[in-house]
Amino acid sequence: MHYKESTLANIAQKYINQTGRHIFLTGKAGTGKTTFLRSIIAGTHKKAVVVAPTGIAAINAGGVTIHSLFQLPFGAFLPEIPSGFSNINFFTPKTLLKGLNLNKQKRRILMDLELLIIDEVSMLRADLLDAMDVVLKHVRRNYAESFGGVQLLLIGDLHQLPPVVKQQEWQYMAGYYNSVYFFDAISLQNNQLLTIELDKIHRQDDEVFIGLLNNLRNNTVTDKDVELLKSYYKDNYKPRIDDNYITLTTHNHKADKINRDFLDTLPDKPVYFRGTIDKEFPENSYPVDYNLELKVGAQVMFTKNDPSGAQNYFNGKIGQIVWIGNDSINVKSDGKIIPVERYTWENITYNTDPLTNEITESISGTFTQFPLKLAWAITVHKSQGLTFDKAIIDIGDAFAAGQVYVALSRLRSLNGLILTSLIAGNGIRTDQHILNFHRQKIKSEELEDKISFERKVFLQKFLIQSFDFTLLDKEIYEHSTTYSKDEKKSTKQKHKDWGTQLSNDIKLLKADSDKFINQLKRMFGEANDELIWERVSAADAYFTPKLIELSNRVFEHIDLIRLSKQYVTYARELLLVETLIFEQLIKIVKAKAYLESYIKGLELTKDCLNYEILFPKRFEKLKSYLDQPNIEKQSAKVKEPKGAKADTKEITLKLFIDGMSLLSIAKKRDMTLGTIEGHIAYYIAKQIIDPLKVLSERKLKAISKVIKEERITSLNEIRKMLGEDYTFGEIKMGLAAHMAGSVGVDI
Repeated sequence: MHYKESTLANIAQKYINQTGRHIFLTGKAGTGKTTFLRSIIAGTHKKAVVVAPTGIAAINAGGVTIHSLFQLPFGAFLPEIPSGFSNINFFTPKTLLKGLNLNKQKRRILMDLELLIIDEVSMLRADLLDAMDVVLKHVRRNYAESFGGVQLLLIGDLHQLPPVVKQQEWQYMAGYYNSVYFFDAISLQNNQLLTIELDKIHRQDDEVFIGLLNNLRNNTVTDKDVELLKSYYKDNYKPRIDDNYITLTTHNHKADKINRDFLDTLPDKPVYFRGTIDKEFPENSYPVDYNLELKVGAQVMFTKNDPSGAQNYFNGKIGQIVWIGNDSINVKSDGKIIPVERYTWENITYNTDPLTNEITESISGTFTQFPLKLAWAITVHKSQGLTFDKAIIDIGDAFAAGQVYVALSRLRSLNGLILTSLIAGNGIRTDQHILNFHRQKIKSEELEDKISFERKVFLQKFLIQSFDFTLLDKEIYEHSTTYSKDEKKSTKQKHKDWGTQLSNDIKLLKADSDKFINQLKRMFGEANDELIWERVSAADAYFTPKLIELSNRVFEHIDLIRLSKQYVTYARELLLVETLIFEQLIKIVKAKAYLESYIKGLELTKDCLNYEILFPKRFEKLKSYLDQPNIEKQSAKVKEPKGAKADTKEITLKLFIDGMSLLSIAKKRDMTLGTIEGHIAYYIAKQIIDPLKVLSERKLKAISKVIKEERITSLNEIRKMLGEDYTFGEIKMGLAAHMAGSVGVDI
């Protein structure tokens, strides 16, 4: 992983990657929760997706809404029909599952999912989390574990804005829930959340200000704090139009009026810019106004970080428009002129990569507009996640506990604060349910002590699941039963014996895997790690060649039927069969890699697992089929998703050919260097890129020598032999070069 900001962040990272515990990652405003989220997504070895309660939150987090992924209806969720029911919009487990309409793609994603990340969780209602639990248990056919065995990572700050619930809804929900907050979900009652609170504040460094914010969070505001706030009160303060103050207020209509009044005072004519929508981008997810009205002299706020990487501006930076063109706008901020061009936000959809079986992102639509909005005023709600140097806070009529904290915590220091209304007591107050929940959290010094036990529990479960052939056996058996029709009616029916033999061979493997799992269970209580490693390595050596042979058998069968009638339909089914076999194979490969990292105290990351390099012949073979238009067009499994991105590796290849360094490509694409090195390794393996363009001859020879003499392909093992002078990325590229020379696993 690449996020090393604090010890607590490192501990959180370990719990996510090395255990199955549900985690609530929280922290004061400015402690780096968003940075941590991006780091986890970039590096975790688990199949993960990101969701958020609202459309805008989902766009900002780089994910999708909860309702869209789980196909949830709008309204309140209740565990059962309540007595004295009145006609309100609610649903129960029975009505939810009856109306559930998940397509194959979403069902597959929920089946494969290992880590569900929920951002901006302060807005998540307890009943919505329970609805997600019902769907996951149903789809995954796992009713014994919460969320069907999926690990949760909940990210947010409960001291920010709370969930919204109507009084009529709460009238019924109160019979089942202690509060509307996510932590009171029924699905979590027997699965206590592990709370990890990041403590290093990056936004503020003023100890007095930090102390005030802490007291606001903890309901411990003192008379001294009240007097401190009063010292920044200026009744009816009116800033000059060029003062660069932004007003934080409670309601949209207040913010809109302030912005309109200031805009109307400017002498220049307004200029209008209409946003561009391509394909699907819901209106409630627009990050800025679709119809943007601007004038020279207008105070504006940037709504994105500078995509060029030059850091000329950041999300929340305030400036003044000094020039407006058709395709560019100049904004003056901190004495510097910043040219701004239109930015394209992406509305993503999750898919399953037909080659790697990993959960991937594709673009279902885009929204293009200048990343600017009028910024004389903004609501507290819309200010979440932003940072300001100067702000006028007008929240005397704060209607939700925590609004005062949210507003004040947007500021870097008290030096930029002006209060135009005295703050009412209910605005300062923190909800008692939140304080009670936080009192239950484990002390930070105990977190690391507990992780050893949690890692062992997860390891044992992970090994058993990886060598469990039950699902593969079931799926292939069901496939074999579809050959039972009249042999004369289709190409497929003529190969009934082939399908039956495949099913029988997998059934024999399942019998062997069942025996091995029972052996593992006995060893967990008796054997040491080294002995378990020996047995897992032996099992890998036994099962992997057999699964490779089965995969090759499917490909050979596809080649055999290529000239037959109805070839496409049958070939499509066979590709799905091969995918199931390969999934079982990579489970075993990953299990061995995880056990190795566990024993050696290393971190297993996404960069350590590159199946395209380990099994190059399999990927080449599969890709040759997927490139055939007649198969690709008709297969729901392998067709390119609507609005799909260009292959991300191809974008890297183009930039590399254009002469950019790997580090520059990583910065430009906002990716980790390890990810870019993985892309390059792929093209080295295909002999498109000369490895000597990215590796010195000395390192290339050293890596190849270790692989050849020690007969190992594990990145961790190779690095152990070579030393820390060799990065995982360099080893990955050296391994790819070695594979290109026909060394490696024959698949």
